[in-house]
Amino acid sequence: MNSNRSKPLFCLIPSLLALVLTAVEASATEIPLRAFTASYNLYQGGMHVAHTELSLRREGDSWHWRMTTKPRSVYAWFIRKRPVNETRFARTTDGFRLLEISITDEKRPQQQEAASFDWANARLSVMRKGKRREIPLDRDVYDYQSIHLLAAQMTRDGLRGRSFDFYRKGNLVGAQINSAGTGHVLVQGKRLEANIYEQVTTRSRAKVKYYYDVDNPMLPLRIERLESGETSSLMTLREVNWKL
Repeated sequence: MNSNRSKPLFCLIPSLLALVLTAVEASATEIPLRAFTASYNLYQGGMHVAHTELSLRREGDSWHWRMTTKPRSVYAWFIRKRPVNETRFARTTDGFRLLEISITDEKRPQQQEAASFDWANARLSVMRKGKRREIPLDRDVYDYQSIHLLAAQMTRDGLRGRSFDFYRKGNLVGAQINSAGTGHVLVQGKRLEANIYEQVTTRSRAKVKYYYDVDNPMLPLRIERLESGETSSLMTLREVNWKL
């Protein structure tokens, strides 16, 4: 009798064990968010015109991307813009959600562009050039910084392509990012393996090509903007500082 009563419980053990292992596996494959600051050389038309800094840090319950660009040497006389791009996002159960986007210019702080995401009501509020507008949210949205999160998700899930809405100049436009295999990037004399992705955006003839560190899938080693098949701008990694 005792053995018959215990049999159903014994049969449940494999199922319970499978659930536990599945939970552990899901946790293990979750994209790790690790704070860092990376500096880049920015080239336009083959000329080294500026330095760019990209950082990721945690702020309470959310995370924050920040990118600044400053012209170097003589180009500071001709390039007046000092753009500062900031993107705040939060982790969700199935990925990430943008919360806020801010675009300013250190030389002209009054010309600020801001976007606030209200996912509960599926609305995006945008303030650009002194005008406010509301845009409906229909699907996931990424921008020039959070695109690194999407690439990392695709690498984790083995996805070859993904369609999404892209935030650009106060609007949401359709975009597609596709895997372009792997390659190598030379960083400080070291040949690093990279996962390569290509992005195309509606109403833009340019293509953006991203090279991500295989060991750190959210760290871009190189970003190319291609127009008419030729590189118009290029950002290459100089060094990275990981904040533990």
